[in-house]
Amino acid sequence: MFTNEKFQQSLRLPRLAQPIPTVMTNRAEPVEVLDEDALTAMTQAWFDEYEQKIDFYAGHGLDIAWTLEWAKKYWWSWQTRDMSYNHELYTDDLRYKDVTTLGATMVGLDEFVAYNFAFFDAIPDWRYDPIPGQCYIDLTADGEVRIVVRYYGSGHLVGPLKLHPYGKDAVAIPGNGAFIQCAAVDRYHFNAEHLMYEGETLYDLLDGVQLAGIVPGPSTTAFKWLMRGAGLATRAVTRLNRSAVRGRAILPR
Repeated sequence: MFTNEKFQQSLRLPRLAQPIPTVMTNRAEPVEVLDEDALTAMTQAWFDEYEQKIDFYAGHGLDIAWTLEWAKKYWWSWQTRDMSYNHELYTDDLRYKDVTTLGATMVGLDEFVAYNFAFFDAIPDWRYDPIPGQCYIDLTADGEVRIVVRYYGSGHLVGPLKLHPYGKDAVAIPGNGAFIQCAAVDRYHFNAEHLMYEGETLYDLLDGVQLAGIVPGPSTTAFKWLMRGAGLATRAVTRLNRSAVRGRAILPR
């Protein structure tokens, strides 16, 4: 049985491998890093703030108190890498998208767990920390609850980070051991049984790989040459595709 004490214990549990930088510089402007104490305080503040939201909605005749336990259980599962409560969080036919699915939709808990562990394997010290003041709740006329949360993802990209479908032969972003901390947005849709049946994670993948140093920073000469090379490659592929289309058009029937 999940308890609030489990949540509190995981909140106090250090996750990040040390050391971590104080500033990340491989961006258009320096990005200050939040250390583990700051992240933990931020997450606690988010949950305290969320309880106030519940009280506010209750004052208007809307009961969303169950979402607090759901959020704690969900956060705990990511913090502890424990998927044993999945059937209390998601429908069996959950549909989910992530930047790493490259446009595909995951269907079912098996695919969702494979996606979770693709991150855990690549970033063993991964933290998920929601940002206070950046949680948005939508309630439909028929009682459906939808939530959008902005948060920080932090950890060391030991890698490789597999892309969909996350199997043994999956294409992957190489790991280099660098520390990353970047913002992301999650969208959750819940059914009448208080289970998430649809969701999505959105973030700036270019921002992440630049912070990790896998791709040069935007102000560097190397990045400008990289983009110039990508442009040349794109034009070459476009010409080849056009030639192939024209070739098919004149083939005898």
